[in-house]
Amino acid sequence: MRCFKFRVRSTLDAEGQKKGERRFAHAWVNEKDLEKAEGRARALLAGQGWVIESVELSMAPTPEEVARLDPVQSSAHRRALSDGSYAYFSPLV
Repeated sequence: MRCFKFRVRSTLDAEGQKKGERRFAHAWVNEKDLEKAEGRARALLAGQGWVIESVELSMAPTPEEVARLDPVQSSAHRRALSDGSYAYFSPLV
């Protein structure tokens, strides 16, 4: 399992996003290989109308780190385990 935090910009106007809007994207991918995982995360975000401006975090969390995840991250982790990948967004602060 890999998790990423990207700084992203919207490429379209859609429900819940405006073209040019910037956010953080938190992507979880159920893949051991870093390059494959990042490629899947990038494809997932592109398919949702986001372009990656920078990679803020890239890691393969240990079981101990997974056990300490906050509820939002824990839910995202579980979704990626069942669906293969999952992403959610948070505002830039």
